[in-house]
Amino acid sequence: MSQPSPETVAPSAPRTPAARIAYLIPEFPGQTHIWMWREIVHLREAGLDITVFSTRRPATRDRARHAFAADAEAQTTYLWPPRIGRLLGDLVWALRRPRGLAAVVKLALTLPVDRRPVARALLPLLPAAISLARAVEQRGLDRLHSHTCSNSAVLAMMAGVMTARPYSLTLNANVEWWGGAMAQKFGRAEFTAAITQWLYTQVRNEFPALRDDQLVLGRIGVDTLKWKPVSVSKADLKPGSEPADRPLTVIAVGRLHFSKGYDDLLRALDRLKRDRVLARLALVGDGPEAEALRGQVRELGLEDHVTFHGSLSEDAIIELMRQMDVFVLSSHAEPLGVVLMEAMAMEVAVIGTDAGGVGEIVTHGRDGLLVPPRDPEALAGALKSLADDPRRRADLARAGRQRVIDAFDSRRGAATLYARFTGGDPASLLAPLGKEAGFGD
Repeated sequence: MSQPSPETVAPSAPRTPAARIAYLIPEFPGQTHIWMWREIVHLREAGLDITVFSTRRPATRDRARHAFAADAEAQTTYLWPPRIGRLLGDLVWALRRPRGLAAVVKLALTLPVDRRPVARALLPLLPAAISLARAVEQRGLDRLHSHTCSNSAVLAMMAGVMTARPYSLTLNANVEWWGGAMAQKFGRAEFTAAITQWLYTQVRNEFPALRDDQLVLGRIGVDTLKWKPVSVSKADLKPGSEPADRPLTVIAVGRLHFSKGYDDLLRALDRLKRDRVLARLALVGDGPEAEALRGQVRELGLEDHVTFHGSLSEDAIIELMRQMDVFVLSSHAEPLGVVLMEAMAMEVAVIGTDAGGVGEIVTHGRDGLLVPPRDPEALAGALKSLADDPRRRADLARAGRQRVIDAFDSRRGAATLYARFTGGDPASLLAPLGKEAGFGD
């Protein structure tokens, strides 16, 4: 099958522009949802009417600390738990559409999801799916878009069946993570936007029956007009202008979870301490590994070297980044790595683990450094090399920001979706990036 350039593929047939879109994001707004909000803002700036739906409110610990959170929560329609009045109204609405109701019940009984029995996994989704479908119809929305491929994709599929609206998906992590029935989720979708080339390739290889227009590369990104360094580039600092005894300032941002490899980062920091390399780590985030990591800091005697900041707002992270020399992404694997892009946009030198989609962002030695995952010694070596060479650190930082501007500004991914939703030209959306703006690399 011939495969056109994935970021410029056109729909298989002309269609009426879809200007009113139901955006479905689970447990929104969460701390990691900021890239989704950027996308929504850009699409609204381009003239699309985005209505946000969510399965339920996020847990207090996971709720976004960013400035957008309050407004986002206020304008989001939550599908669960339902109010009794709405539940009864939804039921009456669904019973008046017996064919559509029968079709979604059939889906709930037959979709080959991983969890068994299927009925127990999917029948509980029916009230939320009916509520979503009713809202889509009543508000005159043209289509649905799910920002995950798990149960939210099933909700979009069910609501699409009941309302005769198309749905689309964003694939932002490994195909095998999303609960099964992927052939059906992808196959019924008008299109799926894979956020990385390796995810695009995985889907193309594992689901060859998909039409060319059913898969698009739609990289996510960072707003480089907001995430930017102070006016003086670190690359413009003269060699030797920093005090010799100044510690290397290191930052890591993300959920405190085992998969993020923060235990490896702490071991690397311990190696630097034993090698008499001055370094200080700012660890930003919260999560289930918080206490274990605090215990590891005490065990390694790193109390004077590590500061736990907890979850911070976007603006607070930007200010903290401006004080840093190096950002580290120590994950075992990352689908892409938005926080890595944010650090690069801030003109902070980056070190990432060469796993998942990180290599699509960082070219080792050109705009950052890559080390193997789960290798504290290699990570310590990379940190030491940047501590010993401020000029190289600054050169990598400058190249890193340019890399993000060229390929990973958040407007680029939004432009890909705009083109697919409407069939229109996204040039106005890309205009803030300058005359050379376009899709991809």
